[in-house]
Amino acid sequence: KPIELKCTFRGQLWSRFRPMAVRAAVLALAILASEGLGAPALNDLQRARTKKPRDSYRGDTQESMSKVLNSHLKRSEKYTRPCANWTAEQLQDFLDTIAKHRSDELLKIYGSANDRRQLRRNDHREEWAELNRIVEDLPHLAEPQREAHCREAVMWWTHHLEEDKRQELRASQLTVPLLPDGPKKTCGRGVGGKEGKACLFINEKNSCDWCHSSQAAHDAGVPGTSVPDALKKTDGPDDGNPKGWDRKRRCDQDQMPRCQLCEGIGGRAWSDKNEDIDLTPCEIVSKADDMNQSLRATVAPPLYPKQFTVRRKDGKQGGYSDTLIGWKIDPFCFGFFPQNDSIKPLCYRSEDSTVKYYDIGREASRIEYTIHNSGVFGHLPNTSSIILQVQDRMWIQNNLWGVKQCICADPSGSHCENPPCHTYIHRWNTFETAQYLGREKIGVEWIQNHGTGTSSKVMELDHFILWSHHVWTDPVSKKLVRAWKPFNGLQVYDPEAWTESIEDPDKLFENPPPMCKKGGAPARIHCDDDGHYHKGKSEGLELLEAHLNSMMAKVSHASEEVMI
Repeated sequence: KPIELKCTFRGQLWSRFRPMAVRAAVLALAILASEGLGAPALNDLQRARTKKPRDSYRGDTQESMSKVLNSHLKRSEKYTRPCANWTAEQLQDFLDTIAKHRSDELLKIYGSANDRRQLRRNDHREEWAELNRIVEDLPHLAEPQREAHCREAVMWWTHHLEEDKRQELRASQLTVPLLPDGPKKTCGRGVGGKEGKACLFINEKNSCDWCHSSQAAHDAGVPGTSVPDALKKTDGPDDGNPKGWDRKRRCDQDQMPRCQLCEGIGGRAWSDKNEDIDLTPCEIVSKADDMNQSLRATVAPPLYPKQFTVRRKDGKQGGYSDTLIGWKIDPFCFGFFPQNDSIKPLCYRSEDSTVKYYDIGREASRIEYTIHNSGVFGHLPNTSSIILQVQDRMWIQNNLWGVKQCICADPSGSHCENPPCHTYIHRWNTFETAQYLGREKIGVEWIQNHGTGTSSKVMELDHFILWSHHVWTDPVSKKLVRAWKPFNGLQVYDPEAWTESIEDPDKLFENPPPMCKKGGAPARIHCDDDGHYHKGKSEGLELLEAHLNSMMAKVSHASEEVMI
């Protein structure tokens, strides 16, 4: 039986050590995945309450998932037709047929859980009519529209009907659409507002692109690269809040009742459990509607400088600190980064950086961390990490107790539904349309030698919300000080640590980094010889596993000595 050891870092659970088993992440594209497709014996209500599909109903990519689910559909349904053989109007008629027979009890379950399978609106015929008018004027949208309808049709057929109603419709020889075979089609050519409105319907699930498209694409008005108005929606959170977090830890702009001051504030979190978070203290100073003109004039907009360095003037750690939260893709949470939902198990890692660099002109950022081990791990060397992103590629460079490792990464890879996908650093004006809630006295974690929770530094800050993002600005320094997204993480900036320039950016943003090229780090994951991302290439995994096992043995021995 493997020994389980816990290491505390700044008071939170850092990781659980088990025998190393480096494995590829499996992408669970669950929006259309059917838990009970072709299995009529499975209780409808049980399936409705189950958000995560079984492995046999999932795929590594959108394309492979569609093939898997189509194979189940073909086995369970006598009459099917490929998506390409339908017109949009025929698919709308199919959806209308399903709508007449859908189960109110199932929809009630989805609605109460904010499940993504819930019915988004009842006036679908009116919505489709408007969409059809736009596509008639812009025929290049016809194929993306048809494919979107096919995906919606399979989801409604599978999740909005009880099994006895499906049996009844099968007896009437109703033909069921299949999912599109290939990758999701690109929507839009940047030709105007009507196109953007249509593509919002088609591409709404690609929400990362709202903030992580290139700055140039956003500035050019490319559809899908700007954040839509969440206040026009009432059915959030978009992923159904599968972890069951309360409104202190998570409050989305599109949910009802609407988020208020001191909601969605978050804090230092260390697991998916709702209670495993050190919530920051918060006190309302003034709601936005109650502020007079002179006070309102002091509010700083939540914008980043286009180029900056954040580093304490004394050179110590803590100018920029964060809790990074993202999908768990390896057992030790060494290489992970945020994604656009909270469905999968999440990794949590809180760190102080020595420095953070950002340059939107280069579409580049670099954060340097040093992790000081404590407790029984104090016997081991410190670990360090550099996270570099340039354009749509990322390199995670780790020094793991003396052994160097590089992970070459494609930040869009875990949520890509429309290949090729490109995920860039956040834009400098990502939060320019954020809703202003008002002013709070709120704790800011870690800055200026403070801690978290009740030990944080209390400041008067202005609270903004944009979908599931919450950001706070300082009315004195006019800088962004705190940002929180419950499944992406916590970011805090010391307002005294900002410099709106970068020294030697060519060297800092060199890419691919030498450490990630052949002959650099002995352990390189998903890197080709030139240091570029290559999903199928890795080297040094056996060395890394042996090294980690050796470190585990040292920790185990040190733990036994402490116990004695």
